[in-house]
Amino acid sequence: MDQQIISISMPPFPSFIEGNYTTFKAGQRHVHRYNIGFFDLIFVKKGALFLREDSKKYTIHENEMFILLPNAEHDSWQPCEEETSFFWMHIYTSSRWQQANFPMRFVSDLPIPELHFHQKSYTLQLPKLGKIAEPELIFDLLDDIQKSTSSNRIDSIWYTEELFLKFLKYIDTQGIAKDRATLLAEKVHLYLAEHLSEHVDNNLLSAEFHLHVNYIARVMTKVYGKTPMELLEELRVETAKQYLIHTNKLIKNIAEIVGFEAYISFTNRFKKITGMSPKTYRATYKK
Repeated sequence: MDQQIISISMPPFPSFIEGNYTTFKAGQRHVHRYNIGFFDLIFVKKGALFLREDSKKYTIHENEMFILLPNAEHDSWQPCEEETSFFWMHIYTSSRWQQANFPMRFVSDLPIPELHFHQKSYTLQLPKLGKIAEPELIFDLLDDIQKSTSSNRIDSIWYTEELFLKFLKYIDTQGIAKDRATLLAEKVHLYLAEHLSEHVDNNLLSAEFHLHVNYIARVMTKVYGKTPMELLEELRVETAKQYLIHTNKLIKNIAEIVGFEAYISFTNRFKKITGMSPKTYRATYKK
């Protein structure tokens, strides 16, 4: 199973563009497209699809979902071997997004104030390829979304968006089946992301999750290819990148926000991972 995650910054929220339920007969292929501008979400209800994105081949089986990127080239690497039915959905976002081997944490591009009641920034995490945990529920939701687009209701556009956001929330949190190791790794990852500004070490993680430090390290290395502390450092640097590019905060304040106790240690670690100082990085990439 492909472990890649597509992270999308919110707000603004993604929008549902179009979708349908399609059946391919044996021998049919997915059309050849490139740079379509939308995420193409596919949910196979019966049979299997054989899709290629750029140079990588994927097989999406019954009760699995898959996401094609808006800026990639895709087609079928072989025709369907049997009758195959699937839901597809195009969604659009103007937000920052990235596909990686682990979830990213983004700072929203929107100028969100911090002095008053305000919308929180959140990063939507969607699996590139995954087993659907409750297929009947997902397929019913997809069917409801598509039926709502042809509804005669006066508020049909609002109703469609309500169903779509409900659907996104579900697949973000519990819609994909995962083994125990992956569930634990994601919980630890989320804990690290939510406590970037605090002192976190292996003993704290052991106490928080009531597990031996060695077991947590093995699980994280298996799922993400990094120990918890290596992942924490990478998360801090990745989050610092977002603040450097998308805000005007002082670099020393960004160092504190992402959890570095000393400014010099922040600049040293940042330069080791990125190859440039925080100041140079901001000057190079800030819009």
